[in-house]
Amino acid sequence: MWDKNPMNKRRAGALVAVAATLTVAVGALSMHFSSGTTETTAGSASSDSNPLSLEQRIAILERELRDSSRIQQQLLELVEELHRSTAGESRSLHDEERNAIAPTLHGDSRRHQEAQVRNRRAKQYRDSQLQRLIDAGMNPSRAQFVLEKTERFQFEHTKLSYQYRHLADKSSEEALALRKQLEIHSNPRQMFSHLLSPEEFELYLQANGGGQEVNINRIVPNTPAHNAGLQAGDRIVSYNGQRIFHMGDLRQQVYRVPPGKTVAVEIQRAGSNNRETIYVPSGPLGIQG
Repeated sequence: MWDKNPMNKRRAGALVAVAATLTVAVGALSMHFSSGTTETTAGSASSDSNPLSLEQRIAILERELRDSSRIQQQLLELVEELHRSTAGESRSLHDEERNAIAPTLHGDSRRHQEAQVRNRRAKQYRDSQLQRLIDAGMNPSRAQFVLEKTERFQFEHTKLSYQYRHLADKSSEEALALRKQLEIHSNPRQMFSHLLSPEEFELYLQANGGGQEVNINRIVPNTPAHNAGLQAGDRIVSYNGQRIFHMGDLRQQVYRVPPGKTVAVEIQRAGSNNRETIYVPSGPLGIQG
């Protein structure tokens, strides 16, 4: 693979130059040696043309050979040093690249692990909800139906909240319709009281903390509740056909019925598992829970 690092390019150029110099030096040495041999032969034919003796010329040649060998050795050492330097820089560059990439890889791995943990916790929570419904006695397929409806219910509530938040005119008919839908979707138990059979709904309540009704702690004298015979310790199960789980539910249902109507209230007497229905005029009952 071609190295794009400028420093490595310069090192490679230096290696090429040194190699070329070494080649020239060796070539020159060979030519000089050849020339010396020729001169020695010519000298033997005519001693007058060369003032140096044969022994002198051999000594000079031996000295030049030693100098050339020393230069050649120095060049070879320089080539080796440049090679080591280039390899070291290349390793350092690769280490820097790995160090630069490592945080990104580690970050991606950490985010992936965190996502896996969140998914695992969500699955564990959903499985525990399903198991609670089954342990309460609900059919597994119906328990799955309840979970799917709950998830859909939560999504619809979020979508309605989003639509209402971005509605320009909060006094319009559209806004009123959205508020009614939000009120419905604010209480999933009310929804399941209509979607499930009475037996399944009781199992649903049991799986989510047991049956929930409004406990009457005190009756205000001379009120509809007092006149209808309600007593402290009784429980209100439903009002006007809507299941009641707490005082907020009861208050909402009371406000929905216009004045002058008669409302059916399902109650459970203190100390009894039986339920009965009483009838009261619309409006506040006069109880404290």
